[in-house]
Amino acid sequence: MKMKKHTVSDDTSIVRENYNKNCVTEWERLEGFHFEFEIAKHFLKKYMKGKTVLDIGGGPGRYSIYLAKLGYDVTLVDLSENNIKLAKKKFKEYGVDVKAFVCDARDLSDLKLGTFDNVLVMGPLYHLSDISDREKCIAEAKRHLNDDGVLFASFITITAGLNLYLDTNPEELINEPALDLFDNMAKDESWSGMAFTKATFINSLEVEPFFNKLGFEKITLLGQEGLIGPRLTKIESSSETVRDKYLEISLKVCENPQYFAYSNHLLYIGKIKND
Repeated sequence: MKMKKHTVSDDTSIVRENYNKNCVTEWERLEGFHFEFEIAKHFLKKYMKGKTVLDIGGGPGRYSIYLAKLGYDVTLVDLSENNIKLAKKKFKEYGVDVKAFVCDARDLSDLKLGTFDNVLVMGPLYHLSDISDREKCIAEAKRHLNDDGVLFASFITITAGLNLYLDTNPEELINEPALDLFDNMAKDESWSGMAFTKATFINSLEVEPFFNKLGFEKITLLGQEGLIGPRLTKIESSSETVRDKYLEISLKVCENPQYFAYSNHLLYIGKIKND
């Protein structure tokens, strides 16, 4: 579907409706072995501090459950009522105590949550088309982050759509209506429009300046699929030995900007600048 113009409220309604309809699909998306999840978990373990976590836009709670099982005190917030409903069900199934609330990532003030050692924003930035809304989202994350805390924020890469076609059905690219995305790639610009829902595909060159402007200092930036985005389905369904070898290689190179195009998601890890 071609990129369309929507108001901010329309964008929010589109995204909420998508996840309300597809909360189970979103939960199942990371079932089993997924490079996106495995590489993110590696870096969460490496850089998380303290004991408290705010998971903003964490959907039905995959990361919240993982971190709660590691012993963190986790609070989840999400735009979708059905994501939160499913998350609460999963928390009971997995035997974890996680607080969960419905809220827009751009304004958490009504929840009066306080501050946390770690804040995850691993979803909302996929869907905020206007840079001012992305700035509001990260400003809220910063407001809820302890001075010495760590921010984890994910984006969909500008090459994610291409990787999907290369991975699953290369011939179908000729029928893609949103080929203007490649015009944006040629100009080193991000793209926003209708994909699986209203979505923003980020140009990696924009990520670090975006956070610098908002008062963050980069710890690292990495591709969450490492090198295997164009062959994701095949490799994730391969034997454990094969998967582990590709994971080992991907972990070696995933922080090198030369290889970000092979990933469908970028993970920024940063801390508040000390003035």
